[in-house]
Amino acid sequence: MIYTVTLNPAIDKTIVLDKLLLGHVNRSISSRDDIGGKGINVAKVIKNLGYNVCALGFIGKENSDYIYRKLNKYGVCHDFIEVDGETRTNIKIVEREEGIFTDINQCGFSVDSLDLEKLIRKLKNRVNREDVVVLSGSLPKGIESNVYKVIIEQLKQKDVKVILDAEGQALRYGIEANPYLIKPNINELKTIVNCSEDIEDIKQSVEEFVNKGIVVAVSMGENGALLFSKEQSLYSKPLKVDVKSTVGAGDSMVAAFAIGVHENMPLEDTFRLAIASSTAKVTMEGSQAPNRKEILKYIELVEIQRR
Repeated sequence: MIYTVTLNPAIDKTIVLDKLLLGHVNRSISSRDDIGGKGINVAKVIKNLGYNVCALGFIGKENSDYIYRKLNKYGVCHDFIEVDGETRTNIKIVEREEGIFTDINQCGFSVDSLDLEKLIRKLKNRVNREDVVVLSGSLPKGIESNVYKVIIEQLKQKDVKVILDAEGQALRYGIEANPYLIKPNINELKTIVNCSEDIEDIKQSVEEFVNKGIVVAVSMGENGALLFSKEQSLYSKPLKVDVKSTVGAGDSMVAAFAIGVHENMPLEDTFRLAIASSTAKVTMEGSQAPNRKEILKYIELVEIQRR
């Protein structure tokens, strides 16, 4: 089984405009609501690719029914810890004329130490040896920045492979517990290491992590993506497509990595699937997940270089 953990889920409201005029009344061309938060986005893609996945984490009691209905519609198993309050709503603004994407993300509910203990206990009771667990996304109020490190240390006692997608101190602490793979984007990587966007500079900056046995994937948007392990260094140029929304592109990559790890796929094949998944995602509006057909049509178009 593949499990995703979303500590701070969201309802994503995407609003499409020709151009955002600051200080004026703006009228949308279209809008849509999707359930999101990094782990939930990952789970949707995994399910669309035909694999079993279960979404865990925290969810606000006040609007939990809406999220449960959506997850049931997608066929995603779920087992959240309900907490007081409301799951946050994030606003995604798409300006068609300039191709500008603006995110306005709320903080969300608060979580206490007892809630965290419940979640860790639930995870340890559910996961089995050789399961894959994806930990991703921002942290809700009340949670310490070392939370991912704590969870990883608990899961590694059961020989579980963990994929971590976080930023800042949450990522820095999480790396100390040696997850199997991390997937920061270039800006998130810069929050923990001093590097430019030069490929060789990035490679040197993550060498410490790779030497600890961590696989490092770095997404760089229009500049492509990198993958580093002890055995190889890979680079993929981005495919040219009509970008409708960048929300969830990194999560689609993480979904592919989770599948590749779960299925023991060669790293290069996993990377190829990850690039195809993120490419398919950006051609879709909002945070809706790409389907299997859309992802597979890009597989053969992905070019991978050894660095």
